[in-house]
Amino acid sequence: MKILFCAVSFLAAFASYSQNNLIIKGTVKDSITHQPLSFASITNMNSHQTVLSDKNGHFKISISINHLLSVASVGYNFDTLLMNEKNTQADTLHIFLSPLTRSLADVTVYGKIKFSAYQLDSIKRRKDFFETMSEHTLPVFSNANSGAGVGLNLDHFYNREKRKRKVISLFDLMEQEQYINYRFTPQLIAKYTSLSNDSLEIFMQQYRPTYNWLRKHVEEDDMIYYINDKLKLFFKRK
Repeated sequence: MKILFCAVSFLAAFASYSQNNLIIKGTVKDSITHQPLSFASITNMNSHQTVLSDKNGHFKISISINHLLSVASVGYNFDTLLMNEKNTQADTLHIFLSPLTRSLADVTVYGKIKFSAYQLDSIKRRKDFFETMSEHTLPVFSNANSGAGVGLNLDHFYNREKRKRKVISLFDLMEQEQYINYRFTPQLIAKYTSLSNDSLEIFMQQYRPTYNWLRKHVEEDDMIYYINDKLKLFFKRK
């Protein structure tokens, strides 16, 4: 999982804000089949804008240099892309998401407890993420000591822990986008609205619910009421 490996660069993305807004185009595809992924969410983690890819995997989003994009799709590991000068100059961004795979061991461990598809995928992502975190360590020792041996460098320790907290916080934000994708699906919208093609894409883009709202409204009936309410607004605007 290529998530947050370069913590320093990613944190710099959050700290840097450019006044030069750009509209960039991209495509999201399966990393194995290279098939386009529709309804993938692409989020600018600095501006908090989210757009969805169309049926061909295409998207457009507003960014500035050094902004950070997060890309998520149901059944896939999410990925991140730092919009440095090289990436902002590309005609089209090509983003490939790797499918989530669950081993027999995962099924054995979790088989006795009933989990939703989202929960199983989330467990897998978190397992991979924290395994990755444990493999990337920073030096915490200092030579500036009394001569009694290698001393602990508290500055390095606190900086490392601060970076880890930032990275974990960023992971949690991306996981929230995945939760929205699992709850607010094109299949669910089409079932209760009969919308399709461009109309379905526009509706899902305009009325994508927030993570907090979804956590407070966990029943499908809540979603049905929400969809019906937004559908009235949708047809009123057309």
